[in-house]
Amino acid sequence: MLATTAVQAQYDVHFTHYWNMQNFYNPAGAGATGKLHAFIAYSNQLTGFENNPKSMLINADARLTMLPGDHSAGFGILNDQIGIFTHQHLFLNYAYAFKLFGGRLAIGAQLGLVNAKIDPSDLEFGGDASDPAFPKSEVDGNTFDFGAGLLYQHKYFYTGISALHINAPLVELGETNEIQVDPYLNFTAGGNIPLKNPLISIQPSLQVMTDFVSWRADITARGSYNFREKIFFGGVTYSPSTSVALFLGAEFLNITVSYGYELFTSGLGAQNGSHDIYIGYEMDLDIFKKGKNKHNSIRILE
Repeated sequence: MLATTAVQAQYDVHFTHYWNMQNFYNPAGAGATGKLHAFIAYSNQLTGFENNPKSMLINADARLTMLPGDHSAGFGILNDQIGIFTHQHLFLNYAYAFKLFGGRLAIGAQLGLVNAKIDPSDLEFGGDASDPAFPKSEVDGNTFDFGAGLLYQHKYFYTGISALHINAPLVELGETNEIQVDPYLNFTAGGNIPLKNPLISIQPSLQVMTDFVSWRADITARGSYNFREKIFFGGVTYSPSTSVALFLGAEFLNITVSYGYELFTSGLGAQNGSHDIYIGYEMDLDIFKKGKNKHNSIRILE
């Protein structure tokens, strides 16, 4: 792959906790929770292999309650390291929503900056070290990209679709290397199924990602149990021809902590899966909300 002057691969990272990361996969997901939603996600993929992929995402989104109407905004910073390659994706999301068929339909747009870097300092050349396909020193480059999406939320379900990297950004790295980021579509859907026991519920979800050359689908069954103002949850995700992932977490004091492990079904071995950690925080953001303070009149009471 390094012997060519162009590198093409899947750019965006897949996280096990995709179902709680709407703002990352869909610009219309900004403000989806109705609260200030901030989280950090870390993924250590193909554990045990040298120079394996490692990804970290910092993300936050909220409703803009100081504006009339239903406006939301969000941002994210993704750092992705794969061997000698380092990728960063910085993005801003904006979403406007309105009521439709008893639910909420949001339309979102994304403006992002893609940065890529190659550090050849750890390369060992077995042949001609003067090959022009390899940079002699660290090179980097950046460019803008765009995305858009729709998200519909109802009381018991949600569904959305987004198109990211619509402009197929091309990052030039020095004079002989470049990275092409292909556009891709992302479809999500999920729901909440209450059971007879009000303390237990099931949340199925689905995500399908495709760049029209390859695709990945994730089918998730998640269950939660409410115990003394704490929520414990766990579940399993099946990705056909790719992997099976297990995750377990808890919600308390507006904080969500969860760990997941993805086991690949392609024969890599159980010890070479991917570790996924999610830490999130939610709070009501109504400091700009206008309200009326009610007072009893002493004169009337007398």
